[in-house]
Formats: sequence, C-alpha cells, structure tokens
Amino acid sequence: MEASVKGTDIVRVLLVGENPQSFSLSQQLLERNGCKCHFAASLEAAKDLLHLWQFDIVLSTHIVPSETIGRLVRLLSGSGISLFSSLRVEEGSWWLPVLQFGKECYGPALRVGDFAHLLVDLRKQRRAS
Repeated sequence: MEASVKGTDIVRVLLVGENPQSFSLSQQLLERNGCKCHFAASLEAAKDLLHLWQFDIVLSTHIVPSETIGRLVRLLSGSGISLFSSLRVEEGSWWLPVLQFGKECYGPALRVGDFAHLLVDLRKQRRAS
C-alpha cells in the first residue's frame, strides 16, 4: 500500500505476547499495508494501551484456550475489535479468529499473507459506516 495512507484508513493493531519478535512477519506485513502496530507484553499493558488508543485488531500469541485469551475475549466483546490467536502449524503459524468486530467467531484460520485481504475488508466496512 502507498505510504500516503489517509488518517481514517490507518488500522491500529495491538500485538499481545511475551516478545515482539514472535510477531515479526505479521508486523512487517501489517506495517507495509498502512497499519500502526503497538506491542504489549502483558494483559495489564494491553489494557493500558486499549485505554489510550482505539484498536481495530488484536493479535495474541496466547493460544485458545488460555486464561489470557479468555480475559481478552471478555475485555473486547462488543467493542468492534477483531481478536486473533496464534495457531502453530508445521510451516509456521496461522491466526485463528476469536472475535470478529467484537463478536465471538472461531475460524477459519488465516495465514499471515491473508491479513492484506482482511485489512481491505476492514477499510471498506469503515467507509460504509
């Protein structure tokens, strides 16, 4: 995507996990597509960032089911935010939808490259509303 992404087209993504390196491929793709990424190493840090910024997507390296994912679901339900959990597969990892636009939704899993399509859809939805 072009570097001149309009302010309303910027998608904010919160990365929640133990270390930022676990998001490196996803973060590179997201930033190339005009996203602004923020990292939180704990649920408490994520809550703080959620109070500071309006996020569109939350990616977590915590797996389903886990206490952290459960707490994120409770925190984000009804918010309009989409939450994805890391799903380890032989050739790397995929992202499993847990919430889509604030509503529980499990699957289908997305490869890192599929996020480009998700971002286009998210931007179209924003413009329509």
